[in-house]
Amino acid sequence: MTPPSSVLPKLLVADDHHLILDALQAMMKDEFQVVAVDNCNAFIDAVDNFQPDLAVLDVSMPGGDGFVTARRVLERQPRLPVVFLSMHADSSYINQASQVGARAYLSKRMPAQELVAALHAVLQGDTLLAPSDGKFGQKGAPELTARQREVLRLIALGSSAKEIANQLKISVRTAEFHRAAIMQRLGMHTTAQMTRYAIAIGLC
Repeated sequence: MTPPSSVLPKLLVADDHHLILDALQAMMKDEFQVVAVDNCNAFIDAVDNFQPDLAVLDVSMPGGDGFVTARRVLERQPRLPVVFLSMHADSSYINQASQVGARAYLSKRMPAQELVAALHAVLQGDTLLAPSDGKFGQKGAPELTARQREVLRLIALGSSAKEIANQLKISVRTAEFHRAAIMQRLGMHTTAQMTRYAIAIGLC
């Protein structure tokens, strides 16, 4: 059952492509209260007026540079989690996002379920920024973020979603989102597959 909209986290999304805005609103409507804007100036105004819990913007938009816009917003509201959602995968963009104080740099090519999981993870305090070489992780698992590797290790050890949530101090729903994102990213369908993978890459 979807919670009432008044208790859902508030998400501000900015992109100059209306097709993408419409898709994001449809994708997120059961998870967030969504406000969408299509330029940098409107994004800055909406941060003040909407007071979002999470703000997502593209790197390139009318009315200004996305990195400059994020810096301006974070100078005024330093606790606001800012996420870049972009087609650009070059490490220089990711480094700029980190330098301005963004909490995540995500690809528009991400599957919908994985994107939703990532946004919930950021709300829970995660930082999803690749290092300068553009690779996540270590020990043969470049596909997974640090938090996803933690969740995968606990899954392999037999922990339930509730136990994972308690250990990592996240919500049960976020733990379930991480599990789904891991399965989708690795192309796996069972706990046994994930357990074998975790053992193979040395997580447990």
